[in-house]
Amino acid sequence: MPQPETVPISALSVWGVCAFVMVLGASFGKSFFYIGVPSAHIFIAEIVLGIFLIFRADQSFGAWGRMLIGSTDYTFFPWCLLISFLYGCFEFSYGLYNDYSVLTALQNLAFHIYPLYLFLGIWIGEQYPTMLKKAFRWLAWILAIYGPAYFLFLNKIQLTMPGSTTPVFSQAGGGGMIILSLLAFESRPRRFWPLMVIAGAIMLAVQVRAEWLSMGIAFIIWGFLERKMRSVGTVAVIVLLLLVAGYVADVNLPSPAERGGNISSREIVARGISAISPSLAEEYTDSKNIRFYYGTIYWRTRWWAAIWDSVNEDTTSMLIGNGYGFPLAGLVPNLVGSDVRTPHNIAMYALGYSGWIGLVVFLALQLSLMHLAWRAYRRTGQAWPLAFWCSGLVNAFFGNSLESPLGAVPFYLFLGLSLGPALIKEKVPQTYAELSSVAHEPEPITMFPSVRA
Repeated sequence: MPQPETVPISALSVWGVCAFVMVLGASFGKSFFYIGVPSAHIFIAEIVLGIFLIFRADQSFGAWGRMLIGSTDYTFFPWCLLISFLYGCFEFSYGLYNDYSVLTALQNLAFHIYPLYLFLGIWIGEQYPTMLKKAFRWLAWILAIYGPAYFLFLNKIQLTMPGSTTPVFSQAGGGGMIILSLLAFESRPRRFWPLMVIAGAIMLAVQVRAEWLSMGIAFIIWGFLERKMRSVGTVAVIVLLLLVAGYVADVNLPSPAERGGNISSREIVARGISAISPSLAEEYTDSKNIRFYYGTIYWRTRWWAAIWDSVNEDTTSMLIGNGYGFPLAGLVPNLVGSDVRTPHNIAMYALGYSGWIGLVVFLALQLSLMHLAWRAYRRTGQAWPLAFWCSGLVNAFFGNSLESPLGAVPFYLFLGLSLGPALIKEKVPQTYAELSSVAHEPEPITMFPSVRA
């Protein structure tokens, strides 16, 4: 059997290729996840997962069942997943009972189904331990090419995906996680500094404050646990130098329509400070877009307050929420009649639709994933799964993430790919960088049969 590092893309199994395509496709944003049958509201994320669950039942439901009845350290996750899935079905039924939109209820239910991508990730991670390392190399190159092209001219092309208003060329992103992953997985990350610099520039240009916060936390966790704070400091210096270079060169580009404002060092700083204090942003920058930047926070906090009041109105809604399919946007006047389903805060999403019970169920599931990531760190010394999990969860509290395929599929799939090599083998390498010299064990300790796709 070939060594993991020597396995080329052409030698991957069918499902290995599927997983690889899904993680790479996410780099192109929303448009990739609108590939499918728009008239039936069935898209690539649901199609791939459905086929996996049906034709690889032993690696999905079978693995889930073996984890449920097994006496291992990993039973916390499968039970939390089961409770989450059953509670999601209950909320779906409750929504139908109240005559809410069936389509919206199904879209809400997907929130409890996307975690099953973790099984696909773990299974493929067992077969190809270095796929994650290879994937982030590809993602770095894709972003280095697609990112600048998107900001310079692709965002101006008025083409939409069939059956939707989503642009074919969606916003580039993920620069922060690419930097962290190259540092974590590569034995000689210095070879990739040019790609990291481009990724850092794209992360700043996108101006997603949730990403800045979540990646800052992820870098600190990774650097502290792996004692690589010097590398974290180097990344921080590079980001600062990029801002200084943009200021000195007086770079000022129009931002894509979906972001608004402008792309410049002044605007980046203004957008960041406005999240804390608009008056402070006005004092220290000359940006004319402060109100716009703060407005994206204002409308969300108003919606969050309305959800809080709605849920805590009576005992029933407090416990089980409004039910799936409920027009959550209708709670605020300026969103009445819109098809916006998510308040860009995963806690308010869970609370508004499924009440305090639903929020506790979601947090328990995330706690079980943290436990798996912590176990991976304890066994390998590699903190990337824990840092990635934390970044994804923090980002979900400030954006549309785990409730949509764009955020949920990469989150669970990447996490599974990182957990597979770490948790299923009796003897594991100390770092992911060493996986290139580790052959597959003949009889790994795993919940997955050794049948290759």
